[in-house]
Amino acid sequence: MNESTKLNKILRQAQNKLRRLTLLAQRYKQAYITQGALLRLSELASTISDMREFYPAIHKMVSELLLAENFYVVFYDQESQQFSPQYFSDEKDQLTISQLPSSSFASGLTGYVARTGKPLLCGTTEFNQLIAQGHIQALGSPCAHWLGIPLCRGNQVIGVMAIQSYNAEQLYTDSDIDLFFSIGLHTVTALDRVKSRELLEDTVRQRTKQLQNINTSLQKEIKERTNAEQLQAALYRISELTASSRDMSSFYQAMHKVLSGLMPAENCYIALLSADNSKLTFPFYLDQYSVSARERALSRGFTEYVIRCADAKLIDSSTANKLIESGEIHRDSSPANQSGYNSSSWLGAPLIIEQKVIGVIALQSYDTSYSYTENELNILKFVSQNIAVAIQRKLAAEQQKHQQEELERKVFESTRELRQTNLFLRLQVEERKKAEQKLFYEANHDALTGLANRQMFLQQLKQQFALGKRQPNLHAALLFIDLDRFKLINDTLGHHVGDAFLAEVSKRLLSAVREHDLVARLGGDEFVVLLTSLLVDADAEDVAERIIEKVREPFLLHGQEVLSGASIGIAYFQNDHTKAEALLRDADAAMYQAKSLGRNRFVIFTESMREQMLQALKTI
Repeated sequence: MNESTKLNKILRQAQNKLRRLTLLAQRYKQAYITQGALLRLSELASTISDMREFYPAIHKMVSELLLAENFYVVFYDQESQQFSPQYFSDEKDQLTISQLPSSSFASGLTGYVARTGKPLLCGTTEFNQLIAQGHIQALGSPCAHWLGIPLCRGNQVIGVMAIQSYNAEQLYTDSDIDLFFSIGLHTVTALDRVKSRELLEDTVRQRTKQLQNINTSLQKEIKERTNAEQLQAALYRISELTASSRDMSSFYQAMHKVLSGLMPAENCYIALLSADNSKLTFPFYLDQYSVSARERALSRGFTEYVIRCADAKLIDSSTANKLIESGEIHRDSSPANQSGYNSSSWLGAPLIIEQKVIGVIALQSYDTSYSYTENELNILKFVSQNIAVAIQRKLAAEQQKHQQEELERKVFESTRELRQTNLFLRLQVEERKKAEQKLFYEANHDALTGLANRQMFLQQLKQQFALGKRQPNLHAALLFIDLDRFKLINDTLGHHVGDAFLAEVSKRLLSAVREHDLVARLGGDEFVVLLTSLLVDADAEDVAERIIEKVREPFLLHGQEVLSGASIGIAYFQNDHTKAEALLRDADAAMYQAKSLGRNRFVIFTESMREQMLQALKTI
């Protein structure tokens, strides 16, 4: 073999080796590109949580690796045979997703790939062959090259991802097909991750919104409940004022104080009609610009407007001008008119007794930054009914008092001889009443604490029990309280300290309940609280918690600091209670359950406790 032959052989071997190395290098390069694309796809799936951002990001990534200026993604539902475009970008067909019907994909190359489940690289020749064979129809702008791959979840085709070129010289290579196919294989996983994150974040947003709505509702409910409690307390206080006020002046002052707790009432007055309905008197008048108001004849002011309408009115500057223009109100700047023309907001409600208006209660504000609201109008309208009744009762009582005084004066003048006898008899009657009241008090109250005793408590309990039978919806509860360490305090520090301890406990119990609730001492260290007129049963638990907290605080008795606690049993009024004593028994049982669980707590009586009691009786 000559040198030339050997050289040719070596050259051929080197060329073959070079081709293999070149092919291997191309494969490594392709693998590197593919790996990089998949890593970027994974990063997209990890960082993007909105599908509207995910598809453009995939398009951008594919465009950096392939000729993919024209790119789209379509989902496919095998059951309904429907196609739904998710993303569409094309230089020829400038259409939005909403303008792309399912049929435009079903009969085209997209539908063909979805049905076959195989990737497809299609040029003009292949495109015409598929049309001739009846596999597809010519739709949209014709492209030079089309590359589509199925998106599969397991063995099921869920969509198609495709790129296309309108330039015949821009060819897709086998490497492009492999790379695009690899991207498609991992796109479904990425889609699922993004959708899952999107769903999770949407769920979090919805839950957050729900919690915000719940919080808003709770705040509203708390506010409404607080307002209702304030209103109820105000009405109760107004009712009390009828009996507790010394005279009408103090009554009006106290009533204004109650009203100020519900709304701004710096400027307030009460106007009453005279007996012949021709004049207005102002028994109460409080105004920052005027010291007092004189009696005046009826005119056409705000006050008279409310009297004529017999309804509460909220009047601002705009409403006032309209009323003046209509002739309902006459302009009068005189302070004696009390028509509120200088005020920026005026609120008035009629005082009605037996369907007859006897006067008006009014509030006004001179501050332009504040205006009364419809809610305050409704409150004043509601409160005015109680104020009217209270005023009528108070006026009637005052009139009766004056009549009584006048009668007594006449009797005194006409019966001077009997004055001493009457005085003696009156003193006897008063002494007897005082004696009877003292006997009644001593018979019904605990001598040490001043609280109701067992006898009075049982009477009140039976009355409440009878009331509950007539009114099944009435909420009431009984709290049975046992003091911890009382025997130790009594035996160690002496009976005088024990008595002082019980007296101090009584004060704390009274401070923890409402005025109309009954606190009684049954004997020893056992106390009971009868809670009536509860809005809901759960209010009893709030009272129990307050009692526990107050009794838990240290007692300073005769220079000694004493610690105690309270175990409380709660029993609610139930229709199945046949006797009042049964309710006391249930509360007692719940109290013993509280002591057995560790004291300084309360336990609500349940049917299971009653069954345990019955079972215990059977085993005795």
